[in-house]
Formats: sequence, C-alpha cells, structure tokens
Amino acid sequence: MFDRNTILALVVVGLILLGLPYYYKLISPPAPPETEQVVEVLKSDTAKTVTATEAVKSAPAIADSSYISPTSPDSRADSLVPARPYTTELVEVETPKFKMMLGSDGRVTSYVLSDYNLKSGPPVNLHAMATRGDSAMGYFDLDLGPRNINSLRGLYFEPSTPRLFVPSGRDSVELHYTSPAGQHLVIYYVVDAERYGFTLNIKANGFTLPDTREYILTWKGGVPTTEPDPASDHEFGGAYAQIGEELENHQLGSDPKVEFTATGRTPFVATRSKYFIAALIPSTPAAGADILGTSRNPKEKSVPHLYDAGLRMPWEAISIESRVDVYWGPIRKENLEAYGVGLEETMNWGWQIVKPFSLAVLWLLMFLGSFISNYGIVIIIFSVLVKVALWPLTRKSQVAMKKMAALKPELEALKEKHAKNPQALNAAMMALYKERGVNPAAGCIPMLLQMPILYGLFVIFRSTIEFRQAPFFGWISDLSQPDFMFMLPFSIPMYGSGVGLLPIVMGVSQFFMSKATLTDPNQKAMLYIMPVMMVLLFNNFPSGLSLYYTLFNVWAIVEQRLIKLPEQFPAAVVVEDKPKKKLKK
Repeated sequence: MFDRNTILALVVVGLILLGLPYYYKLISPPAPPETEQVVEVLKSDTAKTVTATEAVKSAPAIADSSYISPTSPDSRADSLVPARPYTTELVEVETPKFKMMLGSDGRVTSYVLSDYNLKSGPPVNLHAMATRGDSAMGYFDLDLGPRNINSLRGLYFEPSTPRLFVPSGRDSVELHYTSPAGQHLVIYYVVDAERYGFTLNIKANGFTLPDTREYILTWKGGVPTTEPDPASDHEFGGAYAQIGEELENHQLGSDPKVEFTATGRTPFVATRSKYFIAALIPSTPAAGADILGTSRNPKEKSVPHLYDAGLRMPWEAISIESRVDVYWGPIRKENLEAYGVGLEETMNWGWQIVKPFSLAVLWLLMFLGSFISNYGIVIIIFSVLVKVALWPLTRKSQVAMKKMAALKPELEALKEKHAKNPQALNAAMMALYKERGVNPAAGCIPMLLQMPILYGLFVIFRSTIEFRQAPFFGWISDLSQPDFMFMLPFSIPMYGSGVGLLPIVMGVSQFFMSKATLTDPNQKAMLYIMPVMMVLLFNNFPSGLSLYYTLFNVWAIVEQRLIKLPEQFPAAVVVEDKPKKKLKK
C-alpha cells in the first residue's frame, strides 16, 4: 500500500508533467513561418540542389539564442533573433569508405566506417558521446577570437545540398553562415571517394582581426574507444604535434590532465587510439599548436580519455581563406605516408633498433596475406620461412652446444687447477676453445636473431590494424587479442582471469624443447620454471604472437630430430705439472 506522502508526491509529479508543454510554449515561442519553410525545404529529399544563396535570400540569418556572443558587437541585437532548432542531420555525406552526418552548426555528428566493425558487430563510429556530460569525441571546432565566434556551437549553417553521395572522384558540400552583423563564414567539406576523412576549406570575412593575429582550428575529444578492452586504447591513445623537427607526444598516463603549448612551424596535429587516428594537416604549416588531455579518472579503464589538438593558424587580413586536410580513419602506414608530412611517425614500431625488423616482418606478412586470406596460415608459413633461413646457424649452434658439453670435464679440471688465479683460468679456457674450434657464444646466435623478430611480431600484432579481428580458426577469432576460451571468477597475478589454450600449448612445447637441449644438470630447475613463466607471460599477449612462438618451439623440436650431430668429440688430455722422477743408473 502507498502511504499519504507517496500519493501526494505522485500527484505533484503528474501535474508538473502535464504543465510542462504550456511552460515551454511560454518561454520558447514558435519560430516564424519563414524559418519553418526553410527548415522543411532543407529536410525534403527533393531539395538536393538548393544553394546557400537562395536559402539566405528566402529567410533571415538566424543564430541560436543560447550562444552568448556569436559575432555582433551589440549582444542585444542577437537576443532579438529567434532561435532555429538545432538538427543533428542537416547534411548526409557518403563515400565507399564512410558515411558522415553534419549538424546544423557545421560540425560532425556521426562518422561511420564501412570496412571496420566493433567486436559486438555494429560498424565503427569515430564520433561518439563521452560519458562525461554531453562531451563529444571526434569533431572539429573553430575559434575566431574573443570578439568573434569562439565555437561553431550555436550557429546555424545553410547547406548547398542535404545529401552528398560520392561513389568515385571528388565532390563537396558548402555550408554558409551569415551573422546579424553581416559577417560571413563558409565551410566547404571536400570528400574523396578513395580517402578517409575530408578537406576543409574555410572562408570568412567581416570579422574583427584579433590582437593575436591567429585563429584556432581544434580537433575535439580525440578518438573514441573501439576495442573490447578500453585499457588498450588508453595505452596507445594520445595527442601529437609536429613542431619543427620535433614530434611532440602527450599522453594522460595516470594524470587527470595534461597540457602543451608551443609556437613554431607545425605541419600537423593529431590524436589517436590503438587503431584509429584523427589528424589536421594544413596546406601551409600553422604557427603553433595546443594540446589538452583530460579524464575524470585516468586509472579507470572504462572512463574515456579526451584529447584536444589545436592548430594556431595565422590571420593577417580581415578575411580568412585556408585549407586543412583531415585524415580520420585507420592507422595504416601507406595512408599516413600519402600526406608527406611525417604523420606515419605517430605509429608505434618499438625501439629504434627494432623498427627495421618490425617493418620487414609487417611487409612480409602483408605480402603473404595478399595471396592467403587466413593470417593464421600466414603465420605458420612465416614461422617455417624463418626456421629455414636460420637452419645453418641453428645447426652450428647445436654443434657448438655439443662440443661445449664434451669439453665440460676439461673445463672443470682447469677451474680446479686455476682456482686462485682467474686470469690464468680465462687464458687457459680461451686456449682450449681455440684448440677445439669451439665458440661459447655460438649457441646464442639463433636466439639473438630471433629476439628482434619476436619483438617485431609483438609490436605489429598489438598495434597494427591489419591484424585487428583477423581470425584463424575455432576459438582463435582475433589474432590481435588473447585466445581466451573462458574466464575465471578470479584473477591470478601476472596471468589474469582469462584462460588461453595457445600459451599452455606453448609452455608444454617449451618444456620438451628445453629438455632435449639440456646439457647442464645444474640448470634442471629452469626446465620447469621457464615453461611456467612463459605461460604466465604470454597469456595476455596477442594470440598471433603465441601461435608463432608455439610453432617456433615445435619446429625447434623437429630440428633436433633432423640435424645429425657427431656422437663424440675427441677429448684433450690435460697434462698436470708433476715432479720429474730421477732415472736409476
């Protein structure tokens, strides 16, 4: 049963709900008939060739009354202009690469990629609303100074067409805004059917020239999370600015805020996630850059990291005319290199010494992938090619290890003999190695060559989009992610809560490979410790890397069976210094 207070509260709430429509009519009178006619024309499917000039002639320029200081020096004049209803779908732009929606304020409201999907199935949308209030992620904004427009928010643009479809070649849509004071702002979105993103042509006249002689074009919010584990996006996320010859990279890390400002020749600014990037590339370098990163709780992986990256553009005359390329799409090396400003340097290839190996591994895998659609099979073939290439060195390594095992009694004798003289011991050991033709480091050479290849694979499987959601078979549905079969109700330190099969198989193969090559009984403990450590380490690594390393161990075991080694090596006789006996006469 409801008590009296509850019933009273329900009655009051009901009255409020009933009265809200009348209240809104009082505070927001309907728009004039001319405004409604223009809005209906723009929304109509038949109005595909309405020019901005015709639209401006048919209705007065109108600004959003919620915008405090758009363009007019007299703020009272703005307050007399009725507000036009904001619409998120003023213009639809579609190419084979993406589908984009533009709002009535000239900013992007949706950007859906055609060739990339979320793990859950829907296509990737690189414009999203963050969980922090109404903050959006993925759009550009314009600041023309304190006495002019400091944001496109609140403006209402007239489009040249409500829909732009570009199946091939290039085409554009024009957005026109005229303030009550007669200032004009035109934004051209130029799209290319073969490229992600668009080119912005911005023209403005009639605005007040600021003291800074600059206006700011900013990419807001960065790139939203697209992966099942947001922490991986946060790890690779950040904002970049090329200042002169220096590439600035700024990430939140554990800090809730990061800021950067610099003056100098700026060919581009960019923000990225793990697999996607948004970059502003002016036709002539900007005068400087501003970066701002914020997060309510950067340590919480579900909380978005927001990055703003701004270009400070020179403004020398009353009018403005500039062109800025906007690349907004997957992080692919060839796509970024096409702009010729070093945008590809925002990609992660590992340490500088490993970078050539990472690039070579990626090229070879992509080459094989052009013939074979399944990248799991590509990894199998790649592992065989690596083993064949290293076969001569591997055989030399195993022969060297066999020789070292044969020399062990003699080395122990030398250690006993020169126990108190380390220098003499080293000299005697080097002489013995030289006499028997043994190189103590030869056994490590194949592994040393494998390390940069292994690290290169680790880098490209974790951060290159080519392997994103690339399946192999069965439970391995994404070679860029761990191959978890099921999740534990608890988390194990280093191991995590997911259980992957490939790391376990790799650990077993590691045990048998180590057992076959074990020559020193004193190292027997490592025979059991190493496989366990490898399972713990690889469990959260990309399954493509685990697959390669498992195959590496399997081929190593096969090699041990195929490579014929001498059964025995001639042992040297260690001559000990003994007192000479006198001969009897």
